[in-house]
Amino acid sequence: MFHGESEAERSVLRALRLAVELTAVILVLELVGAYLSRSLALTVDAVHDIPDLIAFAVSWSSLKVAETGASPDYSYGRHRFEVFASLLNAALVLGTGTVFGAEAALTLLHGGSFAGPVDAIWILLIALPTLALRAGNVLVLGRIPGRTRDLNLRSVLLHLGADLLIAGALLVTAVLLLLTPGLAWVDPAAALLIGGLLVYESLPLFRGGWEVLTEQTPRAISLDAVRTSALEVPQVLGIHDIHIWAVCPTLVCMTAHVDVQEMTVREGMQVAGALRDRMQADFGILHATFEVEAPSPERSVPVRGPVRGSSSPP
Repeated sequence: MFHGESEAERSVLRALRLAVELTAVILVLELVGAYLSRSLALTVDAVHDIPDLIAFAVSWSSLKVAETGASPDYSYGRHRFEVFASLLNAALVLGTGTVFGAEAALTLLHGGSFAGPVDAIWILLIALPTLALRAGNVLVLGRIPGRTRDLNLRSVLLHLGADLLIAGALLVTAVLLLLTPGLAWVDPAAALLIGGLLVYESLPLFRGGWEVLTEQTPRAISLDAVRTSALEVPQVLGIHDIHIWAVCPTLVCMTAHVDVQEMTVREGMQVAGALRDRMQADFGILHATFEVEAPSPERSVPVRGPVRGSSSPP
C-alpha cells in the first residue's frame, strides 16, 4: 500500500511550476529595474528573488521526486533532501537580509545613496507588475483545495505573502519619492525594512529544518490528541509506545502499539486501517504503522496513563 509518499497532485505541481516561472520573470524585471533606478530597496528584492527561485524549485522538485517512490538505497525515498535544501535556502535568505540590511543601515547613517540618485519612476514601473505577478501567484495557489499533504504548499504561500509585503513596500517607496523627491532616506529605509523581513523570514526555515533533523514531534501535533483520537476508533482499548516524527516537512510518520481484545487477523487489519485513516484525517500523518496486540497484564484497559515515548525509533 502507498501511505502517502507517492501523492503529488497534478494541480500542486502545476502551481509550484508557475511559482518558479513567475519568480524568474520577476527576477529579470527587478534586476533591470535595480540597475536603471539605482534603488537599494529594489536591489535587495532582486537579489532576494534568487533564494526565492531556489525555494520554489525545491518545493516543486520534492513533490516531483516523491512520484518515483522508495528505492533499495532510500527506503523512504529522497524526501530528506528537501530539508537540506531548505536549510541552504534559509542561509541564502539570512545572508541576503544581513548584508543588504547592513548596507542600508550604513547608507542611512552616513547619508548619500547606494549607487547615485534614485529614479523613483523605475521603482514604480517595476513594483506594479511585481505586485501583480505575486498576487496572481498567491491566488492560483490559494485556490488549491486543502489536502492532507499541504505543509509544503502552506510554506510556499507564507513565503509569497512576505513577498507581497515587500512589493507593497517598494510601491510605497516609489510613491513617496515621486511626491517628495527630497526624501532620499526613504529608499535605504525601505531596504533596511526588507532586509529585516528577510532575516525574520529565515528563522522559521532554520527552526523547521532543525526539528526534522533532530526528529522532534512536529509542533502541530499533540501526542495527547493523537492518543485521544485513536481511542475513539472502535475496538481500540489502549495505545502506547507512540512515536511521531517527520522525514521531511511533507511526510510525517508514526508507529504505535495498539491494545485490542482477542480478534482475528482480518479484524486486526481492519482496526489498523481505521487508525491509519483517522491519523491521516485528523493530523495529516500519511505513513502510520500500528502493531495490534492483546493488552498486557501490566497495563490497565483501557490505557489512560501518560503516553510513553515521543521520539522516532533509531
